[in-house]
Amino acid sequence: MRVGLYSDHRYRDGQIGTGASKYIHYLTQELQNLGVEVVPLHKGANPTDVDVLHDPHPPWNAPLFPRRPLVITIHDLSPSTYPQYYTRWIRTLYVQKLRWFMPRSRRILVDSERTRAVVADILRPRVPVDVIPLGLEDRFRPIPVEPPEVPFLVQVGIHREIKEPIMTLRAFAGIAERIPHELHFIGGRVPWFAAVETLIAASPVLRSRVKVYWPGEEGIPAVYNRASLVVHPCPEEGFGFVPLEALACGAHVLARAPAVREVLGSFGCYVSDASGLADAMLDCLRHAPKGMRDERVAQARRFTFRAMAERTLRSYELALAG
Repeated sequence: MRVGLYSDHRYRDGQIGTGASKYIHYLTQELQNLGVEVVPLHKGANPTDVDVLHDPHPPWNAPLFPRRPLVITIHDLSPSTYPQYYTRWIRTLYVQKLRWFMPRSRRILVDSERTRAVVADILRPRVPVDVIPLGLEDRFRPIPVEPPEVPFLVQVGIHREIKEPIMTLRAFAGIAERIPHELHFIGGRVPWFAAVETLIAASPVLRSRVKVYWPGEEGIPAVYNRASLVVHPCPEEGFGFVPLEALACGAHVLARAPAVREVLGSFGCYVSDASGLADAMLDCLRHAPKGMRDERVAQARRFTFRAMAERTLRSYELALAG
């Protein structure tokens, strides 16, 4: 099979990246391992010499009138479920373009039952929707590390406002005098993050106990292995790479998004309301992680990129068969 895969969302700086970039990277790699010829496409390309077109991050890439059977992957509908994080233009364009592609797609792929339910409610597709969970990189596993000089809580991924580092910061500020921990933010500084840094600078306690840094992609597993608690307050995820990768390292994980519950199962800690984050952080720190470490790791390792690619290939075959 020859698949045209829109690949403009891959990182170009040597990193695998996260989100759509990681998805495209491993989907390409594993499809090729299965004998599929993957043709990278730029936005708007509309070839006729492929069997299937796949937009892994719609509605931004596929042509308005695809000339080959089209498959799209909808990771989440956060511009609709949490519109406060997006401009009115993005909210309107995102949903309207997805609605355009509903009757022009042969099959829709989603990462979780949560996303399938939201897609059904908002977009009401008339084509099959296949739930295909994403996978886990091998480098996320328990490794021997030196314990930190000061115990810390950590949030990995601060590149978008919906990841809610401000929520984590405010919750930490409310409990900082009751715990010995630092708070670490892992990620590159983006322009809007200045609002977080302003809050940090205004408090002597936060200035001395909050750290923002990027250890490189290869350094993240060690962070998970050393952290007392991994906090992931993002309210909506299609899947949740960060919580899964943290669990694979045996970490104690506190998450909020409904889809993440499908990934962590009984081995995660959860908070459903933003106002309860501080209390949830304290409760997690008072109790050991759920289950034995080997059980947490085994839960995470159920998700593989090979299985993702195999199920995606089956969806391609069904789309081609009409």
